Amino acid sequence: MENPSLREQPREQKAPIMASRQDASILGWLEGSGRLMDREGDDRAKLTLEEDDSEEITALMGGDDFDDDED
Repeated sequence: MENPSLREQPREQKAPIMASRQDASILGWLEGSGRLMDREGDDRAKLTLEEDDSEEITALMGGDDFDDDED
């Protein structure tokens, strides 16, 4: 398996210290790599799925017939 992100260092030697970048941030990395997802679009998709699930459950239950309770 080849992973260019990994490097092997001899056990007896200290690992080199990577220089930190001043502009490094998770948000910047996500934006730069195209991995930042639009939150509003995702929320809309979840809402649509929840509405579809709700309609399906209501159809399976036969509606809102609560009059058949014998108390």
